[in-house]
Amino acid sequence: MKQANAAGGPIRVDGIRTDKLSAETQAWRAAAPYSAYLYIWGTAWMAAAIVTFLGQWRDWELMQPVLFLVALLLTAAVFLRRRRSSAERTAQNGFLGALLVAAAAVAVVWLLTRGPIEIDPFYWPVLKGLALTAAYLALFPRLGWVLGAFGVWMLALTMTVVWMYLGYAPVLIGGFGGLSMVTLGAMIRMRNKGMNAE
Repeated sequence: MKQANAAGGPIRVDGIRTDKLSAETQAWRAAAPYSAYLYIWGTAWMAAAIVTFLGQWRDWELMQPVLFLVALLLTAAVFLRRRRSSAERTAQNGFLGALLVAAAAVAVVWLLTRGPIEIDPFYWPVLKGLALTAAYLALFPRLGWVLGAFGVWMLALTMTVVWMYLGYAPVLIGGFGGLSMVTLGAMIRMRNKGMNAE
């Protein structure tokens, strides 16, 4: 039900300001290009969790770097395809941004594996869970309560696994974290299809 503000302010729809709704809608539209990356990395996390689980019976640990490399190559392919097909090319900014992200990723991996921090690989799945939680909660103000719910759920899962099932962290956090990324990618796609149909 629409209500007009007497002072000429924004119209309210069922008690929610339309300017807030439109900002959230624009944020979901802006997130549309990233759904492919969510599919890629979510699937990679789930596949890595399955390989880890099956590693109890078969020696498939060598597949972990292969899965990571495949996800990295797919990400690069999607990024380059989008960059080539976009009408407005800001070549310098796009290349510089990609280079900075790659350099930051290499620096973080070095710090965590060989640098002064050197975290035991046993705890890496926990870091992945906390990083995904932080990403969801950081996006919550822009994309609304759905991301807040994903963040709280991921934090609860990570803390439960740390507290009770730490040995299963690669399977549980990787599997459910990947599933949440694929689900979010699907939600972004469906929401944008619905907005485009209107």
